[in-house]
Amino acid sequence: MRKLLKWTGIILGGLLLVVLLSSWILSRKFLKESEKTYQVDLAPVAIPTDSASLERGLVLSVSCRTCHDADLAGKVFFDDPTIGVLPSSNLTRAKGSETEGYAAGDYVRALRHGLNKAGHPLMVMPSESYTHLSDQDLGSLVAFLMTLKPVERTFPKRKFTYMAQVMAGAGLFGDLYPYHVIDHDKARNITAPPIGPTEEYGAYIFSIGGCKTCHGEHLGGGPSPDPASPVVPNVSVSGNPGKWTAAQFVQVFRTGTTPEGKQLDGKFMPFPGIGALQDAEIEALYHYIRTLPPAPQPK
Repeated sequence: MRKLLKWTGIILGGLLLVVLLSSWILSRKFLKESEKTYQVDLAPVAIPTDSASLERGLVLSVSCRTCHDADLAGKVFFDDPTIGVLPSSNLTRAKGSETEGYAAGDYVRALRHGLNKAGHPLMVMPSESYTHLSDQDLGSLVAFLMTLKPVERTFPKRKFTYMAQVMAGAGLFGDLYPYHVIDHDKARNITAPPIGPTEEYGAYIFSIGGCKTCHGEHLGGGPSPDPASPVVPNVSVSGNPGKWTAAQFVQVFRTGTTPEGKQLDGKFMPFPGIGALQDAEIEALYHYIRTLPPAPQPK
């Protein structure tokens, strides 16, 4: 009996050691990623100065405000004691901020490639969507960001619990570093179709809007990799949006209220970013989504 208990203890101790070692490896994998340095060949992007381009940049920057606050000076956009604290970057080039001393090319590197000025990968930065911005729109957005007056702001440092580090290292939070999912060779000399309520332009808005990131490959929704997010709805033609008219679709993004009377939570559904666009652009997105096959119904 004693021998059995002894070997049972040895086996359980060995299993515990394997679990602890595996968790440490996953934790280090996650922590080390932000310290790595990557190099990309930046394609030149013209930075305009005319008022129309700056206005376009202002419109495009609305989608940035969900995470970076109304003045784009950053905020703590995730704080959960079981997971950790994650502040967003101050985009105003203020003294002591992540973007202090940023030139136009540094913004291009961050938006199009998911890397900061030093070449470290940015976390939870939707560069996998912004990489599809046309050179013209990207230039306008960068031009607007560079007009921002510096706003000094301090936040708690980024910090994750040990369990969150292990889960992130195991990939349970999805792709936290978009650098790895971007086709960097194609991130150059990008053009967009003429603005209009067309399927072609809708495909462009769809790609830069990051619809698939949250709603999935077929827009069918489901559990989100964001542990704080509710279940993501089906926004394909087999979901409620398939019943809406183009005018209703536009009003959802203008008001944040669906025809069924549901109020969208801007924290999880950044509708103001799309809502800042012209009616023709939002209608284009509507028409494009209606060309996609319906998402499979859950079994």
